[in-house]
Amino acid sequence: MQDRNPKSLFGADINEFSQGVDFRTLATKLDFLYLRSSGSGSGAFRVDKKFLEFASGARGFGIPVGAYHYAFPYSDLTTADSQCDDFIDILQQGFGTENFGDLFPVLDVEAPVEKTISTKTLLSWVERFKKRFEKRTRRRLMIYTGIFFIQLYDDFLYPGRGHILSNMPLWIALYPEIKGNPPYPPNAGGWTRWTIWQYTEKGKVDGIESLTDLNWGPNSIDYLVQPRNVLGLKAYRVKNKIYVSWTPNKDVDLSGYNLYLNGLYAGTVGKKVSNFVIDVNKFTIPKDLDYEVQIEAFDAVGEFSPSRSIVTLPRNDKVRSSDESGIYYAYPDIIMNAK
Repeated sequence: MQDRNPKSLFGADINEFSQGVDFRTLATKLDFLYLRSSGSGSGAFRVDKKFLEFASGARGFGIPVGAYHYAFPYSDLTTADSQCDDFIDILQQGFGTENFGDLFPVLDVEAPVEKTISTKTLLSWVERFKKRFEKRTRRRLMIYTGIFFIQLYDDFLYPGRGHILSNMPLWIALYPEIKGNPPYPPNAGGWTRWTIWQYTEKGKVDGIESLTDLNWGPNSIDYLVQPRNVLGLKAYRVKNKIYVSWTPNKDVDLSGYNLYLNGLYAGTVGKKVSNFVIDVNKFTIPKDLDYEVQIEAFDAVGEFSPSRSIVTLPRNDKVRSSDESGIYYAYPDIIMNAK
């Protein structure tokens, strides 16, 4: 994997054992912050005692913040479902309804409860958690683990299927300060790049009195957060064609845009495109409904805008165009929840 570089973002991660946390100071020292939201080490879901307080504090000072669940995989794969659902619930308690944090939500996997659990079972548990989380939240899930743990479990190689987790964004722990460790993370588990590298667990930063975990991140916060909502959405209709345009997003990791008509998928375009034509004849829209054009951006790892932008166009059997030319113009932009 890569070493850090002069543009790498700087971040910390904290939990209920962190002492003397001053978010006003941290806002001047950190580019991003992770909080432990929860864990399941005892066999039951447990909320970190300071998560809600820390989430409010970080948000209050504008620090990009996310959270992780310290998971314990079991041979009973259904426990992935319960831990996942509880994680989703506590994230919304900390960040708001249908909000799962600014940064990637994270599944921390570094110790199974059952010492005899097989690599196949471990990976199946994580994969099940991931699929359920992403389906329910429409967010991508990051995995946190250590180089030693990947090596302990056969390089995370699933028999007959390969490195099934390697498409997840990776937060890797590797401490060069420990004798025998390399200066930066080696390739492992099918990953050749990290998104975040936790390089020490004994770091010191102004704004946290106790020693803490410190991390290097990507070169831009865009690689850790969802794409921005699309702005400047406009549309007009000529007969059965709707002509759509928008202001291009400035996200550095932007991949493209998805468009919808009244919630029905209309098409996808690349990041360099800022217009689209919708043929309404291809859709069955009830005659008593206006046309609603919706758009969302998506990035290189499949994160979507927090909300879809929408404009509304009147139906010609309800409202005549203002200039009687047969051209119907959109109403002003509205932002709608994409869930």
